[in-house]
Amino acid sequence: MKKLILVRHAKTEQLYDYSKSDFDRKLLPRGHKDSGIIAGQLKAKGYLPDLFISSRAKRAEQTAQLFAGLLDYPKDKIQYEQFIYDGYTTSQMLSFIGKYGEDYETIIIFGHNPDIAGLAVNLVEEDLWHFPTACATVIGFEVSSWKDVEARSGTMELHIYPSMFK
Repeated sequence: MKKLILVRHAKTEQLYDYSKSDFDRKLLPRGHKDSGIIAGQLKAKGYLPDLFISSRAKRAEQTAQLFAGLLDYPKDKIQYEQFIYDGYTTSQMLSFIGKYGEDYETIIIFGHNPDIAGLAVNLVEEDLWHFPTACATVIGFEVSSWKDVEARSGTMELHIYPSMFK
């Protein structure tokens, strides 16, 4: 069985200063705290990914690094991909995972709304209406190869976000 964990980056600074790019926005202290809450929940439930993939945007990178530290994953092994920031379809993401993720059972992806929430919605039959910052959704697939994963073929195992634990 394959598992995919989708995480929306944690809470970031607002884009008030237009001399700064959206790509370079950093996490707020609340984002650091929320990342710890959600990573701790994943660890407590036994979800320990063997591949981390993140958008190259600063806020996603920071979120991935915080999760890696708490989930005992080497930070230098995180795979950063520009297309996660730029946008993708469900079929493009599944193609990417099928091509590069075959040696891994559990993959975690750090991205942005609306794409990360849209991916989750397209992979499961359940309705997902709330996907706030630092939200994590675990989706299980009854397949032995990532190449066999299709839209709507997953089962939502877990859907958590920070305000559930405050």
